[in-house]
Amino acid sequence: MTRVRPTWPDLPDPIRTAIEDRLGAKVTSWVSHDGGYSPGLASVLTTENGPVFVKTASPDQTEARRLHRNEAVKAARLPATLPSPRFLWSLDVPDDGGVAGADVPSWAVLAFEPVHGRAVRTDPWDLDDVDLLARLALQVGEHQAPDGDAFPDYAQEPRSEAQVLADERPQGLATYDPWLAEHLDLIAQVAAPKRQAEAFGGDRLVHADFRADNVLILGPDDRPRGVVVDWPHAVRGAAFLDLVGMLPAMHALGGPTPSEVLDRTPLPRGTEPEAVATRVAVLAAYFAHGSLQEPPPGIPHLRQFQRVQAEASIAWLQELLR
Repeated sequence: MTRVRPTWPDLPDPIRTAIEDRLGAKVTSWVSHDGGYSPGLASVLTTENGPVFVKTASPDQTEARRLHRNEAVKAARLPATLPSPRFLWSLDVPDDGGVAGADVPSWAVLAFEPVHGRAVRTDPWDLDDVDLLARLALQVGEHQAPDGDAFPDYAQEPRSEAQVLADERPQGLATYDPWLAEHLDLIAQVAAPKRQAEAFGGDRLVHADFRADNVLILGPDDRPRGVVVDWPHAVRGAAFLDLVGMLPAMHALGGPTPSEVLDRTPLPRGTEPEAVATRVAVLAAYFAHGSLQEPPPGIPHLRQFQRVQAEASIAWLQELLR
């Protein structure tokens, strides 16, 4: 998936002025980081004070703006030992550069320490990078989630898509493997709220959107290390959630199967097979249900990405429920 993002000159004058005021210097150059699933600016801005990574969401990019604001709260509280770029500051900038207020459309602006790394090798997938990703997912889970309401329990609001699909049987299900429609009642049982509470509970930090495109790899090839970006969904839960959660996207985009990855990098000791099946059932239903909805504003390609992740999750779930 590719996305050409707006760059520094594309921002309205009042927004550029507010950012430069916060930076304390004029922006002299910029490098856009295209790609990703949010529609706003994502650029390294350079001033005489040095480079800063900045991302924005405009008032009409409602979902991206909500996520940016969530991330500002969470990123400020992440553990210092976490492999992630350091959060610097955030701004809420009125569209016209005036005074912020409840009724004034505003931009969300976030700034982070810039990280100079490469993307995960996915064309074709590099098994060393696959192993690094798996280890990094587990490394995130080695951290205790920060205290406070910013990191709610993962199962505090259980996903309901499996039951919705079982109850409503939307017409679009016919475009999937018939196994899905034939087993929706079983999937709803495996993904029931009680099962989610039992499977996902814990005090570990969970990124909850851990994928290759949210990781940068730093250092030489003989000593690589990864850093994780984009934390708006972070929650508290079980240590296995990020590793299992990333595997359908990896397989959907041409990578190894979930079983192949887990043969190389096992799940944390004590992870129950039933918990894994519940996680995969929730993912399969979430992605299948999402793929059948209208695309959100500014992210037209999201539904297709959900579609391929649903297909990979369904194939894995068939293995787990045999």
